Amino acid sequence: MKLIHSSFAGLLIGLPYALSLPLDTLSCPLTFDGRIPQNFTRDTFETVQSPFNPKHVLGQNQTWREVISFPDVEPSIFDQVAGTKPIEVEITDRSVFASSSEGRETALRRAELLVNGKNQTVSGKVTWLFSMRTSPYALNLSHEYLLAFHEAQDFQADFWSLKVGLPMQETLRGPNGTGGGDDLAAYGENIGFIHPDVTESMLKTGSVIYLQGWKWAKKVQTYFMAPFTPDIWHNFGLYLDFDDNQMQIAYSTGEDGLKIVTPLLANNISGKAPTTLGETHWGLQKRPVGANINNFLFEGLQLHGIRERLTIGGILQVRGSLEDCS
Repeated sequence: MKLIHSSFAGLLIGLPYALSLPLDTLSCPLTFDGRIPQNFTRDTFETVQSPFNPKHVLGQNQTWREVISFPDVEPSIFDQVAGTKPIEVEITDRSVFASSSEGRETALRRAELLVNGKNQTVSGKVTWLFSMRTSPYALNLSHEYLLAFHEAQDFQADFWSLKVGLPMQETLRGPNGTGGGDDLAAYGENIGFIHPDVTESMLKTGSVIYLQGWKWAKKVQTYFMAPFTPDIWHNFGLYLDFDDNQMQIAYSTGEDGLKIVTPLLANNISGKAPTTLGETHWGLQKRPVGANINNFLFEGLQLHGIRERLTIGGILQVRGSLEDCS
């Protein structure tokens, strides 16, 4: 199986060189392997055998046994080569996290697999490989969801975040969630790559998957956007150069190999002390409607009676760039 190619027919950005990487013979060393063995049960996620934090990030008094399930879907391209299996993460009304610094985050719903205490995953030059797909327990895309993000060590910033759904901030969305008449403007500025199949209707309904940069940038930077097509895998390679504050994105769907769709992009991913290093989250963080970046932990609207899931495949990281590992 070829993992990476640089050209992507029909996309807005193409690079002038060709790469291919057999996934089963990676030339770069693993820095983290979060793929789930076939013999894992829901209870395993509450033990030291789990590659993720066995206690966080969950609703108060919840356990992973209540949150994790194993969907009956074909494995992602990253699980196929390892013989591992995908998982689903679920949020409900009980998914209210109580942090040590902020208390109960009453306006959020969260269930996130946490990679923390592993500085090798948030330093140097590394590449995340992972897949996401919809579940029959659908998300409400009138909300903004974080599916994966790198949180700073002091918990006050996200260096990058993969999202679906309508952007939370009303100041960006404008009247009736239209972005002030420009649907694309609601998602930020200087979008590095937009898949040609993205439509105005998708922008209006939040039916896109998009990757944004540093949380506190004066202008929101969106580096990638594609349709969040249901019932297929969305595969990503995310290269992070913490030394030079750059990143690069590769993408594919289904069983297709990854294709590089952006050049190297400038983004603040190293921060300044004490915000360096930090941790990476995978799962669901559902933000409220009617809030903003400063008050969304406690303000805004969340509907009751929810049961929503995200299907996740793969999750591994290698040392080196998309090109280094070819």
